[in-house]
Amino acid sequence: MAKNVFRAMEIINVNNRVTLDSPFPEIEVVEEAPVVEEYTGPTADDLRKEAELFKTNWDKEKDDMIKAAESKVAQILRDAEQRAFEEVQQKTDEIQVLKKTSEDEAGRLVAEAEKSAAELTAKVEADLDSIRKKAEEEGYEAGLEKGYAEGQAEVERLVQQLHSIIDKTIEKRNEIIDESETQVINLVVMIAKKVVKVISENQKNVVVNNVIQALRKLKSRGEVLIKVNLADVELTSEHIKDFMRMVENIRSVTVVEDSTVDRGGCIIETDFGEIDARISSQLHEIEEKILDLVPIKTKGDN
Repeated sequence: MAKNVFRAMEIINVNNRVTLDSPFPEIEVVEEAPVVEEYTGPTADDLRKEAELFKTNWDKEKDDMIKAAESKVAQILRDAEQRAFEEVQQKTDEIQVLKKTSEDEAGRLVAEAEKSAAELTAKVEADLDSIRKKAEEEGYEAGLEKGYAEGQAEVERLVQQLHSIIDKTIEKRNEIIDESETQVINLVVMIAKKVVKVISENQKNVVVNNVIQALRKLKSRGEVLIKVNLADVELTSEHIKDFMRMVENIRSVTVVEDSTVDRGGCIIETDFGEIDARISSQLHEIEEKILDLVPIKTKGDN
């Protein structure tokens, strides 16, 4: 047992040095840590609020861009339709001038024909009088009857010829007018088609506007299938959320490619029906409006 108290002579000096380990571990010297500057930048909450504000502003900006594009497309279509109808009106005025000229020419021809017929009739009547007088003078009753019959036949032939000239003149006049109207209307329809085709191929947001307008026409929406041209699939797919947000009662939207749909157009299908908003269908409606304004006459209408 170890002793804590020793008596005299119990302590002996030794020559060997004995080193005892400390019962406590050595304390390591820790280098002073560098001073970290206090962070004064935006907090996570600030960054979150900033991100939400950016998203809100972006959604608003995107809505404004879509509305502006829709307005621009609508204005372009209105301008194109207005230009087409102005062209129709201009050509209609030209037709009226041509019609008036044709009628004047026909009137002149008829007047000349009537004048020629009158002159021929007068000549025949004079010849008849001469034949009649000659027959009376010679006392040939048979000759008188023969001369009168020949004169009457000549008059009838000339009258028939006059009617034929008048009928052909009127028929030619109507043909000129009808052909002019047909050519002008076909020209205007062709111009309208070209204008709409150029707009649909060069304005990317035309298909987006068409889809929105078509969706709004559906009475019952639910699950919606949108068929577009291959070139419009990507752009239309990017606006699916916008369609669902801008048009109520849509549960889901699927965009697929359809080779029968021209660029810019679409076909909307639901379980309850479909809306055909293809460019070709809209062009047909424009053509019908133009034809209603100035109907094209057929030969059977004369």
